[in-house]
Amino acid sequence: MRRARWMFLFFLMSVAAVSFAGDIQIFCSPGLHVYLDNELVGTSNAKEDGLFLMNVPTGSRTIRVEKDGFVPQSIQIEISKFPIEVIVGDLSPEPVVRTKKVAEAETVKQIVGNLIVTSAPQNCVVEIAGRTETKDTPQLSIEGLAAGEHTISFSKPGYETLSGVIKIPPGVEVTVRGNFFEKEIETLFQGEGSLRVKSTPLRCTVRVAGMMREKTQPKLNITYIPAGEYSIVVSIPGRQLSEKILILDRQRTIVEVDFSNRDEPIVVSHVPFKNGS
Repeated sequence: MRRARWMFLFFLMSVAAVSFAGDIQIFCSPGLHVYLDNELVGTSNAKEDGLFLMNVPTGSRTIRVEKDGFVPQSIQIEISKFPIEVIVGDLSPEPVVRTKKVAEAETVKQIVGNLIVTSAPQNCVVEIAGRTETKDTPQLSIEGLAAGEHTISFSKPGYETLSGVIKIPPGVEVTVRGNFFEKEIETLFQGEGSLRVKSTPLRCTVRVAGMMREKTQPKLNITYIPAGEYSIVVSIPGRQLSEKILILDRQRTIVEVDFSNRDEPIVVSHVPFKNGS
């Protein structure tokens, strides 16, 4: 009898030593991507009645469930020493995409570029994009050229005609020189701009123009970027967003990223430099 009492006491002590802290039963329909504090932890399934998480550290946590074509749900929970359950309701379909904004219309205006032409000697005839211009000043400005590649030619009596292909990035002012002495066409300057990234959440990783930057402050600034079109990729654990952006000459490109905004997560705008900076 005494031996049975000790065995029973040992069993109770063993059971008491087991901790169920950090167990979360998430009840939801199958096929949902489940995130814990912005990190993907699994996909819900019928076998687990959703998804079961174990050994989650105590404290305040955020559960987020996502499915393509539906509005995600986020639930704040508090992990203590006892198991908990989280019930996820039906997800709502994403709203219809909104019509284009004025900011998008302004971006369309930047599909052309400008060309500044110099030459050695000064006076000559310049042909580009079906236009013939007589150059009799130190600089010739040709505006409103479609973005892309163009064939340009320089001609002058007594010299060999020069011909070559130049690239006009959208919204950029390109400077070229026809050098009759060296028999070549030189691209001298394509302009520079800067980039400012704002994000929600604050911390993220930014990749653009062959560079990678960790954003840890409210604003990430990158300066002296050659003008042109670039792909920008902004990522947080478990998710990333990408967008085509324009770096314009003497302008700051502002990229605002909001990972919680499913309709318009990235907004791009441009502002001119003030006082040339």
